[in-house]
Amino acid sequence: MVPTQSHIPAGRPLWSLLEDAFVDEGIEHLTVHGRWGAIEIADTSPLVREALHRMSLGPVALENISALHENFVRWKTGSGPCLIWRKLKSTLDQLGGCVVPSLGLNDGAGPILSVVAVTRDAVFTLPAVDEDAIITMRPRTEIERLNGDQALACPGLPYQVILHSAPATEIAKSLLHTASTTAQVAESLQVEKSLVGDVVAYLAGAGLVVVQRC
Repeated sequence: MVPTQSHIPAGRPLWSLLEDAFVDEGIEHLTVHGRWGAIEIADTSPLVREALHRMSLGPVALENISALHENFVRWKTGSGPCLIWRKLKSTLDQLGGCVVPSLGLNDGAGPILSVVAVTRDAVFTLPAVDEDAIITMRPRTEIERLNGDQALACPGLPYQVILHSAPATEIAKSLLHTASTTAQVAESLQVEKSLVGDVVAYLAGAGLVVVQRC
């Protein structure tokens, strides 16, 4: 079973720029400078400028931007068109590895995991993974120490995943040890299936989780 649709997080998606990236704003230009060089942004609208400004401050919930809020809610609930959100997401995709997607809980306490690129052309997606699909961690994936955090990494992949706190850490370690399903992990760890599904989707988007074919 191979995931094809996009996963809509039950938790709170957060966004930021890499710590060494910065935004150069001019009246008619908008440039993001990062470790792989400068990227010119074609869309210099106030919405894009506001999003990049907030992202430069750390992991943020972009739905807090008033012009984006209604569109974001539609995307999360599947209740209607969300063209403004999709257009912004397309612009963020152009930044490749400069963008750091994170997952937070709905308590506003900050991210439990972050997906950090190690290559410039990395573009992050959230694949939908069925809760009954057999999943496991990609071979050679290991937990490493990175700046005081635990990080999942696998040679050759464009991303590594920083595990900031529970339950992301426990879910990742469970998948390292055995093939399982989202539902089984949720039951064994006594956490919500929707939360496990979110973590699995982020790990799959980073290429670290393998979904076995049916």
